Amino acid sequence: MDEKQVTVEPKTDVTATVADSAITIQFTGILRYNTTYTVKVRGVQGTSQDATSTLEHSFTTPDSDIYSLQRDVRVDDAGLKRSDTIRRTTILGRGSGEAVFSAPRIQEYGVLADALAVVTIGEDETSSLEIVSLSGAAQVPVPLPTEGTVKRLRTAASENLIAYTFTSSPTAPGPKYRDTPFVYDLAAGSGLPTEVAGLDGRPMSVVDLDFIPGTTSLVVQAEDENVFLLDALKEGKKGTLTPLGQHSEIRGFIPGTKELVVADPTQGATIDLTDGTVTVLDLAESVLSDTAYPGQLVLLDGQGRYARQFDQESTDTTEMISAITVTDDNGSKIVYQTPSESSRVRNFCVSPNGQFLAAEIFSTDGKSDSYPNLPATTGLTIVLIDLETGASNRSISGFLPGWCR
Repeated sequence: MDEKQVTVEPKTDVTATVADSAITIQFTGILRYNTTYTVKVRGVQGTSQDATSTLEHSFTTPDSDIYSLQRDVRVDDAGLKRSDTIRRTTILGRGSGEAVFSAPRIQEYGVLADALAVVTIGEDETSSLEIVSLSGAAQVPVPLPTEGTVKRLRTAASENLIAYTFTSSPTAPGPKYRDTPFVYDLAAGSGLPTEVAGLDGRPMSVVDLDFIPGTTSLVVQAEDENVFLLDALKEGKKGTLTPLGQHSEIRGFIPGTKELVVADPTQGATIDLTDGTVTVLDLAESVLSDTAYPGQLVLLDGQGRYARQFDQESTDTTEMISAITVTDDNGSKIVYQTPSESSRVRNFCVSPNGQFLAAEIFSTDGKSDSYPNLPATTGLTIVLIDLETGASNRSISGFLPGWCR
């Protein structure tokens, strides 16, 4: 059978193989959420006669959960701070969805298969880390080495793994840690996190870390900008780190791939972690490159298509407004612009399937919550931007969307 006999609407890449009477069609591209796909195979001939026919099958991809963190700086009638809340909704949902967890001060969270990993801040400014079930089971505290601070929480949802960095409080007893990475396996019998050590076997200090999508492997960036790869389950404290070179910044992964995006002072690159191939990026200029101040950059695919935030002066005032452009070798366009000079883009990321950007929009009139880690302001909103249609008519109250690391 020729693959030209197979068509898919909306168009996406597939491969087709035949074994006896079975035709197997495999999607090689990433599918959109909430989309009906129709697969047709023309010219199919039966095993007992020469007549041909067309086989057709349709299916609809599911919606996607979206989480957000809502902080509340107000106090109640008793003078106590009102709780922060993590909420869950969907792309097709309305509003900000249902509350799934609340606590007085929530720093950050990560999404697992059927739970959340949540970092909260106590009155003494030290951290607690808990696994919060989404099915009603009891919360499970994650043991920390001593009193201190948890930062950079990351999750591998399909593997039920979390990673984070830990820094001991100055007066805490026992060994001293400073931005030391730890891994916690929800399925481990010990129930204890595992410290990730450096090449010399001593505790590391890292500035960033991230799980490779769909794996148990972890990328860490040390203070000296050296980047390493390790298997979070097989390696641990006595494991061997695989060097990936020295880079100024790690910027996550291209959607649907295991290609790590890294940045250096003069140029960026991707590292394919399946075979180690390094590809230097030669990105086209954005439509706003010469007229606005560049900010965060997110690579959308392996062909050099990228989204970038810019801040520029409003045409009506001297205030700044934000815009996000999408650029590739065929051109560049603005896909989102804040509606007024009183709002700006704080951060954004791309959805796991590459379909949407989730942009955090803040008001310049917002009030700071003064949290010691990951501080935010009141009035933050998440706007979803469809990269294919340009639509941005879905917004969610809060910040830190679950898609973003």
